[in-house]
Amino acid sequence: MKIMFNRKVVDGPWGGGNLFVKAMSEYLKQKDYDVCFDFEDDIDIIFMVDPKKTDRNAGYSVDDIIEYGSKFPDTEIIHRINECDQRKGTDFMDSLLLESNVIADHTIFISQWLADYFVERGFNREYDVVYNGCNLSNFYPKEVYERSENSLIRLVTHHWSDNWLKGFDLYNALDKLDRDDIEFTYVGRYNNQYQPKNTRLISPIHGEKLGNELRQHDVYVTASRFEPCGMHHIEGSASGLPVLYHRDGGGINELCKNHGVEFYDMDTFFEGLQKIMDKYDSYVRDIDYAYLSSNRMCGEYEKVILNV
Repeated sequence: MKIMFNRKVVDGPWGGGNLFVKAMSEYLKQKDYDVCFDFEDDIDIIFMVDPKKTDRNAGYSVDDIIEYGSKFPDTEIIHRINECDQRKGTDFMDSLLLESNVIADHTIFISQWLADYFVERGFNREYDVVYNGCNLSNFYPKEVYERSENSLIRLVTHHWSDNWLKGFDLYNALDKLDRDDIEFTYVGRYNNQYQPKNTRLISPIHGEKLGNELRQHDVYVTASRFEPCGMHHIEGSASGLPVLYHRDGGGINELCKNHGVEFYDMDTFFEGLQKIMDKYDSYVRDIDYAYLSSNRMCGEYEKVILNV
């Protein structure tokens, strides 16, 4: 079976869509599927992971897929939806995704929250939900957890996007804290509306290097709003960290509710942090590492492929 992805893999730290294409294409190759990233004859399935127009060196748009389909009408289209306007405060993504979805033979959302979001906006076709997963070779817990000698609580988050809705209201507030028992590390691109003074900043990193950094902390923090699913909290959780997550986190909440605590302002943030620290071992034990794995994710996508 020949399967095409309409986006090519980008090396280095990038977004969740890129991580999906990398993981899924490698998984399929190991399973002896024929994988390609450009249009060829006899493609059985096209994964449309992003319908936007783009540089042809990076991939193809929904219009390109329509043109190919006119020549090869037996090719099946799987539309993986991982975006929405609410995530970044845009006003074009919802309509683009709904209009592009007309050509899809099957639809996959990356969280139930995102599926419900589009159903409210008129989506009325059958679909599956497949949550993201990460590479457990890079993201895994310490064999033995040890607190620092001075009982410093080490908080961490990481984002590729610097969009304000990633949670910079909270991250800026953490930077202004006058407490010597908390250290906050931000990995990635920081929003340029504010210059942190006390936050430990690390430029974007990925893979093994990122996993090594995350494991140096105690609690993962995400104040991101309206995430379709995201990858950052998955990588943090897989690194053995309980999660503090915003109640408006969208799909984030579905994966973190068993090993994390919800907050909605600074008071509930610190209440949640104390709750985690009081029962730290219990929260860590509740992390389902197998479910966070990209192998689980890819296996679920393969089931869809075989049933299309």
